[in-house]
Amino acid sequence: MTDSFFPSTQKKFYGKQPCLILLIPVLLMFFLASCQAQNPTSASTQSIPQAASSTPVNTSSTPTAVSPEANTLVIWLPPQFDPETNTPAAVLIQSRLNSFQKKYPQWTVVVRLKAVDGRGGLLDSLANTSMAAPEALPALVALQSQDLESAALKGLLLPLDEKIESSAGNDRLPYAAQMGMVQGKNFGIPLAGDALVLVYHPLQSPYPPSSWQELSSQRKPVIFPAADPDSIVVTTIYQAAGGNLLNQNNPPVLEAAPLQKSFAILNNGTQSGAFPIWISQYSTFTDAWNAYAHQTSAYAIVWSSQYLHDQPVGSEMTTLPAFNSKQITLARGWVWCIPAMNKQPQDAVTYLLEYFSDPDFINDLDQAAGFLPVNTSGLDAITDAQLNQTITKITSSAQLLPTSSTINTISPILENSTIQIIKKQAYYQQAVDQALNLFKK
Repeated sequence: MTDSFFPSTQKKFYGKQPCLILLIPVLLMFFLASCQAQNPTSASTQSIPQAASSTPVNTSSTPTAVSPEANTLVIWLPPQFDPETNTPAAVLIQSRLNSFQKKYPQWTVVVRLKAVDGRGGLLDSLANTSMAAPEALPALVALQSQDLESAALKGLLLPLDEKIESSAGNDRLPYAAQMGMVQGKNFGIPLAGDALVLVYHPLQSPYPPSSWQELSSQRKPVIFPAADPDSIVVTTIYQAAGGNLLNQNNPPVLEAAPLQKSFAILNNGTQSGAFPIWISQYSTFTDAWNAYAHQTSAYAIVWSSQYLHDQPVGSEMTTLPAFNSKQITLARGWVWCIPAMNKQPQDAVTYLLEYFSDPDFINDLDQAAGFLPVNTSGLDAITDAQLNQTITKITSSAQLLPTSSTINTISPILENSTIQIIKKQAYYQQAVDQALNLFKK
């Protein structure tokens, strides 16, 4: 422990040395105090230090949430779902919290915000708190779908098969039905969806390209984060070209033929001007969205939530292009989970999960927050006919983003190759050979 946790109690005395006769009472007092400290009945129990207060978004990897008080149910949420912000989604969440407490007045629900990822993020906090301070775990936590497998395999989550009735299971859209599943067990209830889409200016391009070959051949710039550490766009092209990321035994794999087709698309776009060299400076989808918003391109490949949250005038959203008629977009989402070692009453935890998994609430929340629906009823609730048609196509072609472990194995290779091709530092066939050699090492 550092000194900041436990301020020093050692005192120094300065001045003239007292005579021995005066020291005897002092020594006697210290002796008695020492004896009392060794008495087991008076010694305080050692515990893990807890933070006196919590900031809105915890950025430390050390568990800082105080242990839940009696009759208190805690929920961990990312900042996107902060009920105290002045947004339509926040109003819905706060209203749901109030409604729950009216129905179950014996419980008080407390929301604590955690960063999306990184140190002190939701997954990091779940792992550290489960190990060091399980009494501080929440009743519910909203996890990213790509983090759920890691959390489940580490024993951090409680299987939900026997916890709640799967009344909404038949209502789930196919891509969302897989969000909470790990090795055939259900560890989460889908809360919100997101998928890669193509956003464009209809005045510039009234008929957006329907295939990757067509998109890469036209001369209008297409922005996407070429330096994305996760290489999600290139992974999407690779899968649309027929590539697998896992073999039958489940270790990651890179297949030569689909990889060659994918890199050929990148090379074609580099030569035509569709993928200009300056997109190599963008490493996040926020970069790509901001560049598109400043009218620097005709197209952008971004997350659907980025478009749906604002729905800017003069832009439209459509599905990603197809590859030889095969259309795939990678999707992700948020999932309600129960920490395996939480100490809160399980009947109350179940009530809380069921209440916040209600399809009507989730459908309204997804629309208000700018996320894709996870339920068929949520899709039916979209009244804008054109938007409904577009989102129907997107969700029908959506496949879940690979797990973090798979991405971390393959993405560094794809990122390096993408940058080399777009900067014209390597011919695409050379990039294919290099990528396959790196993958084999």
